[in-house]
Amino acid sequence: MAVMEVTFASSSLKRAVTFSAVLPVDRRIGPGQAADFGAGKFKTLYLLHGYTGTHNDFLLNSDIAMLSAQYNLAVIFPSGENSFYLEDEDLGVSHSQLVGKELVEFTRALFPLSEKREDTFIAGISMGGYGAMINGLRYADTFGKIQALSGAFINIDIADAKQTKPDGLSSSAYQRRVFGDPATLRQTDRDPRFLLEQLAQRGAPIPQISQCCGAEDFLIEPNRKLHQFMVDAGISHLYEEGHGEHNWDYWLPKLRSGVEWMVRN
Repeated sequence: MAVMEVTFASSSLKRAVTFSAVLPVDRRIGPGQAADFGAGKFKTLYLLHGYTGTHNDFLLNSDIAMLSAQYNLAVIFPSGENSFYLEDEDLGVSHSQLVGKELVEFTRALFPLSEKREDTFIAGISMGGYGAMINGLRYADTFGKIQALSGAFINIDIADAKQTKPDGLSSSAYQRRVFGDPATLRQTDRDPRFLLEQLAQRGAPIPQISQCCGAEDFLIEPNRKLHQFMVDAGISHLYEEGHGEHNWDYWLPKLRSGVEWMVRN
């Protein structure tokens, strides 16, 4: 098992960025035995943290390293800051391009990662769940599966109301900067429903989707709206509610079952 932190010059953000990675390159090593490095190219999960988080959140709060070894899965942890993994037009930078294209290309050049769509996954919690859904759909040719855990789909309420919805965590000004004009948000690629419609209209492959949110989570209603949209549109996906709040107690078992679902052929 190798755990590392890597810094590289990102053209997407126009500065140096840092990400963490876990690779089970020697997972079959036993006491007193030489390491076996012949595992081949790894299936890969790009795992996105939530609002106010960092690229080390999953390493500090979950058993993802154990899951990496158990399922022979490379896991890459980028930092999204508070960007919702979108572009910032004022700054001329794009966290979307970082996680959906540049980081994939860089890590594939750096590590022995499979380049197959069916071996490449994206997932996240809260803001990262939104980022995983949006960028998994924007880069549907790259990612074969998407998992959104308690996705922060606040854009859906904003788009449907055609006005910002300050919530104590995000202000009206912040929501406008992140999502753009509420009056036109529904018809932009910052709304997952629009992206799903565009893929369906083109007849393009839609990644397999797994979505979950706790019934007591403050984000449950927009998650239900997105789920119902996919039901009405006939888009195959997995959806789960059940008891749970917006915390690691809910996310940990869902992440474990999600990883098992991702690596399953």
